[in-house]
Amino acid sequence: MTHKNIETVKRIDFDRLDMLVSERIGALKLYAQNIDKAEGGEEVHDAICRDLILPCVYTLTQFLEAVKLDEVQQ
Repeated sequence: MTHKNIETVKRIDFDRLDMLVSERIGALKLYAQNIDKAEGGEEVHDAICRDLILPCVYTLTQFLEAVKLDEVQQ
């Protein structure tokens, strides 16, 4: 019996995934920091926050809660 999920996880390029996620989080951070200066009106930016940023942050917080790491003492 094969374990398809294990084999799929082994093929994930975590270095690339890390880079892509970090880039997107950085872009969201810049957007949030400059939202008051951005063109487009408050209604558009409120919709971006509601439909994109807040759901993504919620998903990330769920991930953080699901994958707890013990701090390593040095």
